[in-house]
Amino acid sequence: MTVEDWLRECLGLRTGAAYRRLDRYFNRGFEKVGLTHAHAQALLCLLREGEQRMTSIAVTTGFEQSTVSRLMQELTNRRLVLRRRDPADGRAQLLRAGAKARSLKAELERIQRRLNDRLRREIEEQDLLGFFNATEVLNRLP
Repeated sequence: MTVEDWLRECLGLRTGAAYRRLDRYFNRGFEKVGLTHAHAQALLCLLREGEQRMTSIAVTTGFEQSTVSRLMQELTNRRLVLRRRDPADGRAQLLRAGAKARSLKAELERIQRRLNDRLRREIEEQDLLGFFNATEVLNRLP
């Protein structure tokens, strides 16, 4: 197929469908530890970067601020994330991974590595690079 053939179809529909399939693939992998793909990524962000504000998590993960807020509330309810008032700005909160989350870090990283490795076996490197380049362009859309 040519680019013109692909563009005759709805590009948004195709990319959305591909995203949903990919998200389901990662959700199945993380369900073993009782997390969704989104929860796991937000938690891994905290585990790797340490204590931070929701805005930083949103930037790192690419999630909308409202999504990060919901994910952090759910992870806090499960005692995976702890909150405290930011001493530099009393209106803001700092979030950090709790002991329960820290005990999951190695397993979360193992699951992600395994899922990524399978995709790397299925998708040729040049196609992955093309995909990453396309996502960089899509991330700049308003």
